[in-house]
Amino acid sequence: MNSNYSDQISQVEQIRELATAALEVKKVGASVHLLVPPEFKHIDITDKVEAADHCPRRKRGQVQLSSIDSFNQYVTDQATEGHSYIYADPESRRLTAVLNDHDFGSGDHPGWRDFRAVYHAELSREFSAWVANDKKVKEQEEFAVFLEDNIADVCAPTGEELLAIALTLQAKTEVAFNSSRRLDNGQVQILYSETIDARAGAGSIEIPREFCIGVRIFKNGDGYKLKARLKYRLGGGKLKFWYELDRPENAIEDAFAAYITKASESGVPVLMGKP
Repeated sequence: MNSNYSDQISQVEQIRELATAALEVKKVGASVHLLVPPEFKHIDITDKVEAADHCPRRKRGQVQLSSIDSFNQYVTDQATEGHSYIYADPESRRLTAVLNDHDFGSGDHPGWRDFRAVYHAELSREFSAWVANDKKVKEQEEFAVFLEDNIADVCAPTGEELLAIALTLQAKTEVAFNSSRRLDNGQVQILYSETIDARAGAGSIEIPREFCIGVRIFKNGDGYKLKARLKYRLGGGKLKFWYELDRPENAIEDAFAAYITKASESGVPVLMGKP
């Protein structure tokens, strides 16, 4: 073997050693670096390799549950002892279980925090309807129709009593309302006059000052009793109505607090806040 060929082999080996050294992983403190020649393309095939396996390498993903019982069941089945928390956010009415959170101890075993279960307490249809119309002034007939459509939620006075008032209001849209007075029983009596077949007449309607509704606050949730004050405005012979729910936001907070208590039954620590 001539000296020129030996020199060429030596140069090739030096180049290979330099290239290998350049591609070695370098650690600088907590940072990890890899030097590659320019214009090299990086392709991450981790997911493709994992997809070829018979199962994922670890649990991850997020599941949405539609009831607190389903949420508790999933959390109980999937939580890792010492590595799971439930975060309760009353403002968004959301419970989020992070099932691979950081460990409870010294912190030497951090978690990926990407395996989660979420339950969002959505308002029920009936409660949403009452909240959406809270404090909205309505014409006499419009208010009567609303009461009739939602009479099943009224519990005191009975739905039949309030329905009778609603039907009377619908029938008296052409009369002139003159005055009102408060009765000893707490109700309000509204006086009106009407003309039928050229004959003048007078009458009155008694309406309660307040009523109660019994509705579910959240979908698939328990029923709550809420008080509502019935308001009216008399002017120009016309009558307008509205109602004011008694602090509906408190009912929402109380209902969600019950869900937080329920979530603690899963055995996973519950923290107030967002993950």
